[in-house]
Amino acid sequence: MNSTRSKIRALGGGAHRAATLAAGPMALSVLATAALVTGCDYVDTPYTNVVVDNDYPADAAAPLVVYQAHWQAVAFTTPIPPGSSSAPQTTVPASDNTAWVVLAPGWDPSSSSSPTSYVVMQSRSGFAVHLNDTLHIPVDDADFAGNCATGTPLTQSQADFITQFVFPSTFQGLGYDAATCMTTPVGDAGAE
Repeated sequence: MNSTRSKIRALGGGAHRAATLAAGPMALSVLATAALVTGCDYVDTPYTNVVVDNDYPADAAAPLVVYQAHWQAVAFTTPIPPGSSSAPQTTVPASDNTAWVVLAPGWDPSSSSSPTSYVVMQSRSGFAVHLNDTLHIPVDDADFAGNCATGTPLTQSQADFITQFVFPSTFQGLGYDAATCMTTPVGDAGAE
């Protein structure tokens, strides 16, 4: 009787083991598919964004267009007309960071030509953003310094940093006077 039981156990155990091994890959495939189908729908991915808000009035005699802006590691290269905002740009959570902007006074963003004058500005304080939040950077004279028309020019060293390191391609071949907010072409050093 023991030998019969041993034979049945040996046959049954082997058959059971073979069935388990055959079903294993199928079961894993079903589980993986279920995780893809149901699991991803419930994942809450945090999004951290930054937006530049041009808070200057649109009805000014020479509207101040935000030509370019830069905060932390995010560059805004699409002009932002007065009274409007940039598209949200993804970023990482960050503590207070300075923001810089280049204004194009009186320039029409729909124009095919580049602006003829610029005003460079630096935020008066830093801007921070937390995980899963959107930072709005308001560009106006209360939050930024550098607008000569309001009597808050930058120092020349601040303006040089912004024009030479933050927005070098915009100011290539141009000089910027921080005291007057005037942009002038720089002649070639060897030209006569």
